Amino acid sequence: MKKENPARTAYTLSHGKLVFVAVLLLIPMALFLIFPFLLLWGPKTLQAGIYALLEPRPLLILLFGIIVHELLHGFTWALFTQKGLRSIRFGINLNYMAPYTHCKEPLKAWQFFTGASMPLIILGLGPSLYGIISGNGTVFFFGILFIWGASGDIVSLFMLRKISKNTLVHDHPNELGFYVEQRKARK
Repeated sequence: MKKENPARTAYTLSHGKLVFVAVLLLIPMALFLIFPFLLLWGPKTLQAGIYALLEPRPLLILLFGIIVHELLHGFTWALFTQKGLRSIRFGINLNYMAPYTHCKEPLKAWQFFTGASMPLIILGLGPSLYGIISGNGTVFFFGILFIWGASGDIVSLFMLRKISKNTLVHDHPNELGFYVEQRKARK
């Protein structure tokens, strides 16, 4: 949702709408990733991967992956800030029981995009593609879960698509999304 202000424009999405978008993402994700896996390796391999995720150790790895997801945002954004990690705040939104990473300094749109996309690429797409290539159903489903877990990031990336790469972007402190300043950043 785009909200206008003379000094800046807010691009945000409510948590309720995010849940709706996350559910909608399951459909194309299933078609785009699960279908090729099934063609190459069959339903038994896919089923074995699902069952393996229900064991205790993979569940701990999933919890660890949630932490890594936020660290990937924070460490990547910190590379582009003047104060490094001191400009990054990690926390948990207790209303939604959702971890978050917030960058307190403005970033150029391409820098914000880079940090927002890291968990999707490293924890989601990478393992999913490896699983398709190798036939490892467990790794494949880890990737699927982390793509789904990056739903909010995907929405942010989508909202960034028409913003000039050098436009200053401020991470929204309380909602999913960001603010865009009306002036351009220095090159």
